[in-house]
Amino acid sequence: MSADTSGQRTLMDSVRPYLEKESLAAFFLGMSSGFPYAMIGATLTTRLAQDGIDKKTVTAFTLAFLVYNLKVFWAWVVDGVRLPLIGRMGQRVSWMLLAGALVMAAVANLALVDPSADLGATVLAAVLVGVAGATFDIVIDAYRIETLKPYQLGTGSGMSQYGWRIGSAGAGALALVVSARYGWSAAYLICALFALPAMLTALVLGEPSRHREPVGKKGLGEVFTAIIGPFGEFFRRSGAWLVLVFILVHKVGDTLANLTFRLLFNDLGFTND
Repeated sequence: MSADTSGQRTLMDSVRPYLEKESLAAFFLGMSSGFPYAMIGATLTTRLAQDGIDKKTVTAFTLAFLVYNLKVFWAWVVDGVRLPLIGRMGQRVSWMLLAGALVMAAVANLALVDPSADLGATVLAAVLVGVAGATFDIVIDAYRIETLKPYQLGTGSGMSQYGWRIGSAGAGALALVVSARYGWSAAYLICALFALPAMLTALVLGEPSRHREPVGKKGLGEVFTAIIGPFGEFFRRSGAWLVLVFILVHKVGDTLANLTFRLLFNDLGFTND
């Protein structure tokens, strides 16, 4: 066997895990997961700044992201409640379609509000995008984990992150380009289509074979256990607080930069193009 042939086989062996359907599915799921974040992040701050909203109010809109941190409180609903009618398609697939539709509707609603005329309606619209996006995240994470085989978890996690970055950056860039030509409403309506990759992925692959049947909740005690139990398990582990502090310090600079650098570019005279 020649060295060239051996090198080609080694390259193909390295690339093949990323081309498996489960890994590609993780990529498309990540794309849809990332775009709602952009819609209420740097994209919205740019829109508000260009509509003449002061910077203090603009940066306060970042509180809409807190919804993502609260999704644990309704994750058990997505995991355990069977939807009527479309529930026959499977627990994960049915919730994927519902959550995706809610995200598209929430982004469309944000497209139709006018921040300069009704700031309160804009706040509500941004929070609704956050709620829908967080619910979408719950389903996407569950679907990805249950679809990937154990040996694919590393590759799938990487593909999901690539997809998330491309979905977030791609939606943000597309929104700027479209808004420069057709306005912000058109930009948000077009970006709402970024929910489709995850929905189509679920329809094509179907219900994960590893998913257990939804378990009916019998009382508030079980609901409390479903919400609080994972926290207790985490904090019983060694170094839990150190992990939390590390994540906090690591993310502070990245989050602040992502949300405010567009304001700087806007002040420097850069256009949306």
